[in-house]
Parts: sequence; structure tokens; C-alpha cells
Amino acid sequence: PVTIFGFSVFVFNSVQAQLVVGWDFTGVGGGSGNFGPSPQPPSQTATGVSSAGLTRGSGVTTISTGASNAWGGNGWDGAADLNAAISANNFVTFTITPNANTSVSLSSISAYNVRRSSTGPTTGQWQYRINAGAYVNIGSAITWGGTTTATGNNQNAITLSGIAALQNVAAPNTITFRVVNYDASGSAGTWYFNNFQSGNDLIVNG
Repeated sequence: PVTIFGFSVFVFNSVQAQLVVGWDFTGVGGGSGNFGPSPQPPSQTATGVSSAGLTRGSGVTTISTGASNAWGGNGWDGAADLNAAISANNFVTFTITPNANTSVSLSSISAYNVRRSSTGPTTGQWQYRINAGAYVNIGSAITWGGTTTATGNNQNAITLSGIAALQNVAAPNTITFRVVNYDASGSAGTWYFNNFQSGNDLIVNG
């Protein structure tokens, strides 16, 4: 407390959550074999952090025609559950690394949108790890939704502030996020992070 005119006043330092890393999928992908580059660099990063960008696992393919204004892939079939999908490398990843003399605390992944085709994966699981440690599930598996048009399926924000391992992460540690997808019914089935709003479409705050 600070004493002012004989009164004790409590002063709190508050740090407002802001964008740590974000991707705008406007103009990404579209055309033969074009599902967006891998890695797809972020459109915006906060001062003091870097990111390796969105990266397809080796089991994710880019066969046929990719959708425009979206980033993803196909070849998700052959994995009926989480463990099988991990073994098949049917996932996408991105990293957040604080720069020297910097630490980062993550608060949320903002609401986002997933586009899938009728034979694309129906279910996915968000995970994280620190450096080369084991991946840890973030919440429960997500059913992506039944919309298979460009409108996509809106997804709820994901709270990260209660995960102790994602608070006060200092350089040179690296946070890796992973989305593992499964239960696709065909090799051509697609899954994307989708453009659905003005500005960044996939945002990690902290």
C-alpha cells in the first residue's frame, strides 16, 4: 500500500493482454497444389517474440486444388483417433519464442474459424509443449462442425491463462502449439484455418 494524505491506497500493476502472434488468411492459398506455404509466417507479431509460422506435419498433403483465403491441407485420412493421427504426423504446428531478455505469458487463443470438406477430419485436439518436452492437451477434443462451404465453422476462444507452463516463459525457451486432426473419411478431404473476419483470423494473446 501507498500512504496518501493519511490513507493507505493499494496500487496494482495491470498488464493488458495484447496480440502476441496473429495470421491474416486473406489472399493465402488457392489453386493447384496451393494450400498456403509451410511454414506460413505470421502477419503480425508483438515486439520481443518470434514465430516459426504455421507448419504442416509430414502426413499432411497438398494434393489437388487448395481453397483461397485459407491455410491447410489434405491427406488426413487413415487416423481414427488422436494417437493414430499423431503417429501419422497428421497435425499442424506453430511456435512462439521470446527474444533475449524477454518473457511471455499467454492468455488466450481468440475465436477462430475452421473450414473442412465433407470428407475432411471431423475432430481435432489442441496441444502445447515447451522446448522438446511432451505435448500436453489443451482442453478436450473439438468437433469442428458440419459446414463444408467457404463459410466454415466458428470456434470458441481457448483460455490459456490458467496453464501455468504458458506463463512467464523466458528466452530462449520455445512454446510449440499443435492441432492434431483425425476421423477424415477420404484422402482428398481438406481442413483449413479459414479467413472469416477483417484483419487477423488466428490470434494468440498474452
